[in-house]
Amino acid sequence: MNLFDFFSFYFHAHNERKQADAALCGRSMVEMLGVLAIIGVLSVGAISGYSKAMMKYKLNKQTEQMNTIINTVVQYYDELKATDVSGESYYLLPLLKKLNVIPEDMYIKNDEYFIKDVFGIQYRIYHHKTGYVGILSTISDKNNSFEVCQNLYSIAKSYHASVSAVLISTQTELVGDDNNYVFGDKECTTNNTCLINMNISDMADRCRICKDADKCTFYYIFR
Repeated sequence: MNLFDFFSFYFHAHNERKQADAALCGRSMVEMLGVLAIIGVLSVGAISGYSKAMMKYKLNKQTEQMNTIINTVVQYYDELKATDVSGESYYLLPLLKKLNVIPEDMYIKNDEYFIKDVFGIQYRIYHHKTGYVGILSTISDKNNSFEVCQNLYSIAKSYHASVSAVLISTQTELVGDDNNYVFGDKECTTNNTCLINMNISDMADRCRICKDADKCTFYYIFR
């Protein structure tokens, strides 16, 4: 092989190697984009799964917290009703704090009237001048209001023997005709809606007002 043939062979081999390297790099880029696409899809699924799991956790935690509050009201009902109501209503949280029956994670620092649940929803427990004991909550988070409302109805249904009635309203005062109330066993008749008979569809129908309102108020009534 002469010098000319040697250089011809060298440059030809070098060009083939460059083309091979370029082709290899091209395939690696396509593979990398494919991997990134797969990672993206998996990430979306993971985030969605995490959000659902977190919502389920919060709803279960809310149920646990409300069970504690409702059981407390039922257990100490006579003592709570014995409080002197000088105005429209008397806030019962100071008394419940003395009884040490409120979970620590529900307290709001420096607040003597309201407690909060895992969603940050505030609750007021009070004795009204007309004689009933109430638990009032205001739901203002539109992202969670529908699910939270249904959960509160579900919790109320589990206490159908103890809760006199529940009401959801867009008003901040306890107003509405009997069609807006759902009644517990004590006040359940053939002419009104009863907690024990509520199903998921019934709860969803009543909770739709929370989707469009800036806030909705949920009442538990004991009398």
